[in-house]
Amino acid sequence: MIFRDGYEFPVRPSSRGEASRFLTQATFGPSDADIDALSASSYAAWIAAQVELPPSYFLPYMRSQAGITDPLQPIPFAEFLQAWFVRVLSAPDQLRQRVAFAFSEILVVSERGNGLGNDGLALGAYYDILLRHALGNYRDLLEDVTLSPAMGRYLSMYRNRKPDAANNIQADENYAREVMQLFSIGLVKLNRDGTPVLVNGQTVPTYDGDVVRNLARVFTGWACHCGAGQQCVPDPFPVEPFTCSTEHEMVPYEAYHDRDPKRLFDGVVLPAGSDARPELERALDALFQHPNVAPFVSRQLIQRLVTSNPSPAYVERVAAVFENDGRGVRGNLAATVSAILRDREAREGQRSSISFGKVREPLLRLTALWRAFDVVWDHDPLFPDDREIHESHNQSPLLSPSVFNFFSPGYSPGGVLAAPGLVAPEMQIVTANFAIRLANDVSGRVFWSYRGGPMDDPQFVGVRLVQLARWEQSIRPAAGSSQAPAGALDRLLDRSTELLLGGRISPALRSRIRARLDALPADEPLRRVQNAIYLIATSPEFAVQR
Repeated sequence: MIFRDGYEFPVRPSSRGEASRFLTQATFGPSDADIDALSASSYAAWIAAQVELPPSYFLPYMRSQAGITDPLQPIPFAEFLQAWFVRVLSAPDQLRQRVAFAFSEILVVSERGNGLGNDGLALGAYYDILLRHALGNYRDLLEDVTLSPAMGRYLSMYRNRKPDAANNIQADENYAREVMQLFSIGLVKLNRDGTPVLVNGQTVPTYDGDVVRNLARVFTGWACHCGAGQQCVPDPFPVEPFTCSTEHEMVPYEAYHDRDPKRLFDGVVLPAGSDARPELERALDALFQHPNVAPFVSRQLIQRLVTSNPSPAYVERVAAVFENDGRGVRGNLAATVSAILRDREAREGQRSSISFGKVREPLLRLTALWRAFDVVWDHDPLFPDDREIHESHNQSPLLSPSVFNFFSPGYSPGGVLAAPGLVAPEMQIVTANFAIRLANDVSGRVFWSYRGGPMDDPQFVGVRLVQLARWEQSIRPAAGSSQAPAGALDRLLDRSTELLLGGRISPALRSRIRARLDALPADEPLRRVQNAIYLIATSPEFAVQR
């Protein structure tokens, strides 16, 4: 077993609704087939099977769809967005895809960033790094992210030069600052349960400006990989190469690497005379071994998958697995994710705490709806207007406005949440205008098979929810009858609740939906099905993942 014992609480779902709820946390949304498979298994076995599935990478698919064979040929960013939806909706490695998406919001790069505009090749390669290591080891993930050309451009480590006083050159501090603040240790020292260490009532900084300046010098001397057959200049620092691989990791150019000694955090000293790669590896080792990393990473993964306000005990249980997976391995992400999803708080928290859960990200609302009803599309590409999804949902993969993602893990909208110290990160992009736009968007997708673009253009109306036709038949009046079959509407609500709400619906919402269905003619079963789905998908109960 690769997972530590003690987190099987309970061992398997007690109902189809509980299976659906688990899959809401672990995938891009449950389907009937997923629920059947999990109900016949256990949480641990399902996770273990997912870990063994090969990654469904993006770049091979993107090149195939675009008809590209030259590895250096640019790929438009639109191809990445198409690939993202195809993969998250239909790839079998759902757990890996979901965790990779979580990491894309922690280890952030964005198409809006430095030198990445419309660069689907660099961004597809970056996302494949997240997929490769999502259930691997965090130390490997941190290094591949650091040396990614996309990250190098985004946070300006690419062509970062050693200090040169004569030419007024200083090492760029951007990546050094963010790799500590956002990717590993955070701003203040933490206990293993994620709470801040206090000395005389004050938090303790993890680093200062001197550490940033020293670490910045570690990240000097790196630029693009120039392979056989590429038209590159011998020295990419003074002159940008004509062509440069944004798929392969950056490589060191020692003439531009700072070889002086460097003093980092907690007494870590890197000696003089080190080459770029071994010094970078020692610095990343020091970050990875810092006691903050386990609670810092664990808490954010819990927030992305399960609940915005995990208890300190929950964070500590997961951080303990991050520190040691039971076999002496630190940073085992498969074990860490298993601990997150199987923990007693993840499985039972909704029953014991009113603050348990999280606001569903806009993208996850859409994918949950589409996966629940077996979406298919009649035209390629899936989204003719690749920016439409961002405009209607305030969110798109790898399109955040900054390295701080679309929302901060510590964001609180104020009011009743702020008073007890609760956070709701996703509320940072869920505005009043967004709520109206999303309701209209859901209406289009449920009632008119809308996928984006002008409604009078047939090519834009091509997404079908396959299950709608089957559900329609289940409530269609029999020949010679003017009423739906006995109990059919209740069964319709039960199935909708199971797929979209994890089997739990308030009496008030169920009563409101049932009243609406009763008001519609029985001989219009499709309208009844569509109304039931629409009312659930636009309800506060669907908006909050419990």
